[in-house]
Amino acid sequence: MTSRRSRRCCIAASLALACLAAAQEPSARAGTDDWERIRAPLALSWPRDHGAHPRFQTEWWYATGEVSSGDGRAYGYELTIFRQGLDASSPRPDESALRPRQIYAAHLAIVDVQAAKLRLAQRVRRGNAGLAGASEDDLHVWLEDWRMDRASDDTLALHAFDRERAIALDLELAPEVPLVQHGEGGISRKGEGEGNASAYVSWVRLRTRGTIHSGRLDDGGVHVTGESWFDHEWSTSALGSGVAGWDWFGLRLADGRALMLYRLRTADGAAASASAGTLVERDGSHRSLRAEDFRVEPVRRWSSPATHASYPVAWKVAVPSAGIECDVAARADDCEIDARTSVGTIYWEGPVAASGSVAGSGYLELTGYAASLAGRF
Repeated sequence: MTSRRSRRCCIAASLALACLAAAQEPSARAGTDDWERIRAPLALSWPRDHGAHPRFQTEWWYATGEVSSGDGRAYGYELTIFRQGLDASSPRPDESALRPRQIYAAHLAIVDVQAAKLRLAQRVRRGNAGLAGASEDDLHVWLEDWRMDRASDDTLALHAFDRERAIALDLELAPEVPLVQHGEGGISRKGEGEGNASAYVSWVRLRTRGTIHSGRLDDGGVHVTGESWFDHEWSTSALGSGVAGWDWFGLRLADGRALMLYRLRTADGAAASASAGTLVERDGSHRSLRAEDFRVEPVRRWSSPATHASYPVAWKVAVPSAGIECDVAARADDCEIDARTSVGTIYWEGPVAASGSVAGSGYLELTGYAASLAGRF
């Protein structure tokens, strides 16, 4: 029975991966006129907009955090669920109920900071036959038994379990400041072209508690507490022409503020003019930052022994108008996520520490170093 079940899961995953790969081909993405695009004004409504937006082609719900056990052992975690639309047309009367119109993928990564070790599990499933899906009314998204849910008080519940990789998490995230709408009322522009933008909202500081497993599943897990960050983003055509990847910072500062920055990177390594960010004050009020309002400069790189990609894992970060001059460095260098079997990309994602004018911690995401993302988002 176990063998047959494993074969069925492998076949389902292979079919889903083939659909996802096809969706990322230029020919499959050429018909983006069938999909809605992000345009102003963006009228967001809660809790409905915590849910899925199937009229847009790409969407993700993303949680990262830094937690520690009672004896002080530190961990970083990421749980991201991605949705990719395959077909925006209305279903035909003769269409098979098994024909996928949405594909879901998910990444679960846990970093043991002291051991400097990342463990990764990933999944990809079709958005039908009960394998994966998302509510359009509220935050309830799942791939089989991996899930994210929102309670009426905005507390988030995360659950994911992978026996083969021996990692799992069961966490409760409680917001400490209101939801942040980035950019222009939630519109985060990524390029000059019409509709090259995403809808982007975050809870930047969530009190976190629960259990994680990293390397063993038979010990009851490790009880942890800490803080998390949650992003929800959806779009159809986001990146501007010539953008090969991005460098994203999500930092919780020790003085109570939070800082989100993204540096859109062109093929020659320069920062695109649409690079931007958000500075969140202690009370949750916030202001947008343009490319000229901040500086990010890489100062140290790490090369992956697996893919030979070279990632900048230490940075100088400055927001002069906010009195921020920080060194931001990875807490573990080897945080490469090889997601070619789920979303078809390779990226770096891991916990970082900040020091300087103000201390802090958070997560860093680096994309487009192993291969360009031009034309992919």
